[in-house]
Amino acid sequence: MKMQSSKLMKWVTVFVIFFGIVNMLIMLFQAEAALGIWSEEALAKWDETILWLQMSILAGRTIFGLALNVLAMLFMLNSIRFIRRSEFFSKCNEFVLWWSVPVYFIFSFCSGNMDIVYGVRYLNVNSDTFFVSLLLVGIALIYSAGVRLSEENRLTV
Repeated sequence: MKMQSSKLMKWVTVFVIFFGIVNMLIMLFQAEAALGIWSEEALAKWDETILWLQMSILAGRTIFGLALNVLAMLFMLNSIRFIRRSEFFSKCNEFVLWWSVPVYFIFSFCSGNMDIVYGVRYLNVNSDTFFVSLLLVGIALIYSAGVRLSEENRLTV
């Protein structure tokens, strides 16, 4: 059973890394298309009055989207490394989970407002941004409790 779950975890990790790299490339291509670096015309409709907001949203979506993918890959690689040592809860992954909360929140907010970069003039706030962020806080809290229990068990034995 342990061997089967370890094999499954490796396949999930490979999938997360593959999907993460593909997703990162797509995000970079979308940012390039908005800016028009390699093409003749940028897709973005720049407005001098809100240029700072448009640039912040585009940069936020790209930077925090890339960071979120890196955090997901890091979480999976750390999990594989710690499972080999018969540990599941690690401080490294606790740190990754806690950082994923603000990174996801900013990424989701910027993604939900990408229309501003393309010419729409209203700010959109999704309830999903808050809900998933709170869900990530809950997962991080549960994981933190697991880390504490794991440390206590190591000390007890």
